[in-house]
Amino acid sequence: MTLENIRDRAAERVDAVLAFIERGIAEGTWQPGDKLPTERELERMFGLSRNTLRKTLKPLEDSGRIVRHVGRGSFVGTTKPASAPEGESLLRRIVGASPAEVMEVRLMLEPHAAELAAGRANAEDLRLLEECLARSEAAGDVPEFEHWDGRLHVTIVGATKNGLLMDLYEAINDVRRQAEWGKLKARTVTTERRKVYMEQHRRIVTALRDRDPDEARRSLREHLEVVRANLLGG
Repeated sequence: MTLENIRDRAAERVDAVLAFIERGIAEGTWQPGDKLPTERELERMFGLSRNTLRKTLKPLEDSGRIVRHVGRGSFVGTTKPASAPEGESLLRRIVGASPAEVMEVRLMLEPHAAELAAGRANAEDLRLLEECLARSEAAGDVPEFEHWDGRLHVTIVGATKNGLLMDLYEAINDVRRQAEWGKLKARTVTTERRKVYMEQHRRIVTALRDRDPDEARRSLREHLEVVRANLLGG
């Protein structure tokens, strides 16, 4: 599986979900008020994560094409937009982003997020960061390590208390939850590299705990540069 394949297949799956629902509505398979397949069924059919699926469906919900009720499911609405909403196009771009693009954006956002977090992180944020460190260091395999690695980065961004930044990062981070990304990381995250990442994580968390924005920014940038080199260089 090449990097280009990862990008293309992710975008194709998003397009496939949208086409499936829109075609079903246009052809009358589902009438206004009819219940659509459940999220679990769509996840299984198209191989998307829960977060990606929900982001895929949101433009349809915003435009009135579908109506979602918590605990009940999604239903066909009555509004038919003249063209696809801009949010849908952005979602396709984000989900279909290549590893190189994702890493470039992460390098733009995360070091500055760490700088903000150094001054804004509260006691609970610091506790969660320490938990992520401990769990990632104790991880028995790459998927478990990746889970806690991702949680650590999400917690750093969350500690900025900037809702827009958190939403943007969540959309970008969701790309890394795709199955193809998991396979890519499994091939590139070696035991030795994990040791390096864990040491870098600890330096980042120490800087945040010490309320040192410059060190937090520098350490996180250094970490992401190493990750990018390993990921793209294989």
